[in-house]
Parts: sequence; structure tokens; C-alpha cells
Amino acid sequence: MARKKIGLALGGGVAKGLAHIGVVRALLQLGVPIDCVAGTSSGSLVGALVAAAISPTEIEAIAKATRWRDIVKPIIPRLGFLDAGRLELLLNRILGDRRIEDLAMPFAAVVTDIETGKAVILRQGPLARAVRASCSVPGFFTPVEIDGRLFVDGGVVNNVPVDVARSLGADLVIAVDLSGNIDATPFNRHILGVMLRSYEIMLHEKRALEAKGADVLIRPRVERLGLVNLEATDAYIKAGYEAAMAQQGPLADLMEEARPRSVLSYANPWNWLSRKARGLPVAGPSSGPTAEPAAGPSVGPPAGPSVGPPAGPSVGPPAGPPAR
Repeated sequence: MARKKIGLALGGGVAKGLAHIGVVRALLQLGVPIDCVAGTSSGSLVGALVAAAISPTEIEAIAKATRWRDIVKPIIPRLGFLDAGRLELLLNRILGDRRIEDLAMPFAAVVTDIETGKAVILRQGPLARAVRASCSVPGFFTPVEIDGRLFVDGGVVNNVPVDVARSLGADLVIAVDLSGNIDATPFNRHILGVMLRSYEIMLHEKRALEAKGADVLIRPRVERLGLVNLEATDAYIKAGYEAAMAQQGPLADLMEEARPRSVLSYANPWNWLSRKARGLPVAGPSSGPTAEPAAGPSVGPPAGPSVGPPAGPSVGPPAGPPAR
């Protein structure tokens, strides 16, 4: 029987989404194959780059070269305080005018139809615009119009899109939840601070329901780093990496479940037990973030790096652990 497909469900959290870079780096070091990605808000941003076969090293370089002025600009408030058109332009410079259906693996961005209040799953069409719409936190960023419909941040209705990853064909899902503990998150006493805290409370209250059904749940400890601190890129990535590496046991069990099996193997009850229950090792490589292969092409200012065809280390042929 064929190997089961493994999908990622990357949750939103504004700048906290940088933690996804560390998670993906850890998964690749542990040999976890990634077959499809569903993302909400900043999860859709990192997810789109992963689905475009851009390595974690290159994504990190892009993040470190980017500041808020590179992706948003203030406007006279009508539908939002900020316009994120620059984010769309940046993604087009990095990825080209790419469409979702042309990516190296199945990808979906979750958005919210602001008029109907329903979640909409974008699986085709211009990639950069879909990501911009998924990242448009209501009140902060202006809504994005696609095919005559007005969309805002997908986190309003589905911030940890486990169900969407399954709809892309994933048999097993690794979910990343960035909501954290509200009382540990810095709170700024001004109008934007109140809006951000309200958004964060909304995400936190829904997280248990949304993450239900994930086969492995990763929760990076990013509460104290805040929602908008792009200066803390290294800390976000480190938190994501450590949270994923802390789940080596469940991830080993996931790969064991995913590996190809003969029909006869299912008749052996020994194969139904997890690696831990069978007394088998569950730890992966002990190397830290620096153990990743040498960094990819140098990335400059917000104009973005030149990225080659969609074939990189992040989406090589999936390989699970050897059969036992």
C-alpha cells in the first residue's frame, strides 16, 4: 500500500507566524515528508513559500530583510488603517506571478468572506493576492477583493486549518497553533493595542476546537514575543524549531503510521503499537538549527531574492523511516 500523505496546517498570528519557519526546518531535519500545506493568515504566507519549494534558510533570509514598511503603508482610514498591497508586490517579486495551482505541492489559503461571514478556501488563482487576503486582519488591513467578493483574515473563522489540510489529500496532519497564553502577551494601551488584543483573544478562544483532529499538534512558545515584533525574527524561529523538536516522539509515530505497508502487515498486532510502546527509539537527529545545509542564495532588501524553479530541499521525495 502507498505511503500515507502528511499535511501541514499552519495557524495565523501576525508576526508570530515566523515561528513556522523553525517548525518546517525541524521537520525537514527529522525527515518528515510534507505533501501539502494549508495556511491561515501568516501561516498562509510561510505555507505559500514552502509549497513553492523555497528552503527554510531562504525564507529566513527573506524574513530578516523585511520590515513593516516593506509590506504595508498607512492610509486614510475607511476600511482599515493599513494597505497591504506592498506585501502582494513583494511576493510577486519573490515568486513571480505564480498561481496556486502551479505550486510544487497542493496549497490552500483560508480567507473570510466579510459579507457572508463564511470561510472560503482558495485553491487556485493568483498566489500573492490569496496570501494578502488571508493576512488582512480586519480593522488593521483593508479587505481584499477577489472575483467580486471582499475577503479578510481567515483567522476570523478558521485559524488552525486542520480540516483544510485533509481536504487537500492529507491522511495525517501536523498542526501548528500560535495562539499561546493571553496573559503572557504584551498589551499596549492604545486603540491599535486594543484591536490587536481583541483579535488575539478571538484566536485563543477557538484554538481547542480548531486543532481537534490534528495527528500531531505543535505549539511554539511565542506569547512574550508579541504579535507585531518583526525585529524578533530569530527568537520566533528558535521557538518554532524547539517546539517541533520537542515532538520527536509523536512525529516518529506519525512517520511510522505513514510508511508503506503490505496488506499482511496489518494482520500483525505488533505493528499497531507506537514506536515508544514497542521500545523502539523515537528521537531524531540531535543537531540544532545550525545543522541545516549551507544557506541558500543571499537575499537582499525587500525587492526579494531571485528564486529559481520550484525544486528545493524542502519538498524532496518523501521518505519515511526504514520498514521494520
